[in-house]
Amino acid sequence: MMKHYDEYIIQLIQLYLVGDLSGEEKVKLEEWVTQDPSREKLFKEICNEKSVASDFGIYEKVNKDSAWEKVIVKGNIKQKNHPRRLGWYKFVAAVMIPLMVVAAGYFIRETKPGTEQKGTELASIEPGKSKAILRLADNRVIEITREQETRFDVAEGIAAINNSLGMVYPEQVATGKTEYNVLEVPRGGEYTVTLSDGTVVYLNSGSELRYPVAFGSERRDVFLSGEGYFEVAKDAKRPFFVNVDKLKIQVYGTSFNVNTYNIANVETVLVEGKIGIQGNNAEYTVKPGQLALYNREEGTMEIRDVDVRPYVAWKEHEFMFDNESLEGIMNTLSLWYDVDVFFQTASLKQLHFTGHLGRYEEVSHILDAISGVTQVKFSVKGRTIIVME
Repeated sequence: MMKHYDEYIIQLIQLYLVGDLSGEEKVKLEEWVTQDPSREKLFKEICNEKSVASDFGIYEKVNKDSAWEKVIVKGNIKQKNHPRRLGWYKFVAAVMIPLMVVAAGYFIRETKPGTEQKGTELASIEPGKSKAILRLADNRVIEITREQETRFDVAEGIAAINNSLGMVYPEQVATGKTEYNVLEVPRGGEYTVTLSDGTVVYLNSGSELRYPVAFGSERRDVFLSGEGYFEVAKDAKRPFFVNVDKLKIQVYGTSFNVNTYNIANVETVLVEGKIGIQGNNAEYTVKPGQLALYNREEGTMEIRDVDVRPYVAWKEHEFMFDNESLEGIMNTLSLWYDVDVFFQTASLKQLHFTGHLGRYEEVSHILDAISGVTQVKFSVKGRTIIVME
């Protein structure tokens, strides 16, 4: 069947990349490439992609034996007794999924000459963009984007600038009453704010940050819901606190990500520096490369070592899913693309996917990639995505 042939071609391309292609396989790959100019273009793009090697680090920790077994099942590959190549195949399996992601959109759309494309073409849904709502202390509400530079009086005697960098507040220390602004980022949006101390906060879709227009002389407090990435300016005399639910995160000049989307947990990932998380009458120290997972219901804290890249990839305009459940992936997509998601059966939520995808792609490209690996189908009706078997 066409599906099995496509996955066999993916296998040949990957073997070509790692230099373990037999003469017979090389002939088959060359035949496939020369049949269509678009195939030749795709093949060259994959071979010239400089990020393939660097991105492999994401998959180094993949269980290669388990990955190879999955590839055998998904690709309908018949095993042959070639001990020399078994190690290579398992290496290939570890990076097979990212290659499938690169090529899946092409393979899914490809059809034989003179035949109609199978399946339903997905409706076009554009990715999110930089937009936010600024709520001032005097109850004014202002919709903002980065397209035009504007200046706002955000408090008495204080004016902030909104430009291509986002909202930028003047550097100063409050001497009188502290006034707060709220930056609200809707679904399908993202925004950046530079606070009065020079701290930069990147806000993801469906997030809100409450902060003073100028910090006082003794401490710096902000209040977050949703997801934010913080690059905190160092100031030994004024500790910086991020308040999230019942937690207070004390920051010592550092970069970290806080995610409160999940109703069950609060995730805090430290990229560099040092933070202390206060909760339940205790303080937990988090080191770079660690995740602090707070269970809201039980009030417990778990700290473990992680690869921080999947947690902060959104700030770099990417989706990086590392064995993520389809339910978690669709929750992420629903916020960024401002869509609703419906699962035809609950069991589909437990499927898992690994991939490194562009955050500014149309949603159809993302869904094509996921479908090519998990074999689920998607239907888009208006702004609702239906996940089907």
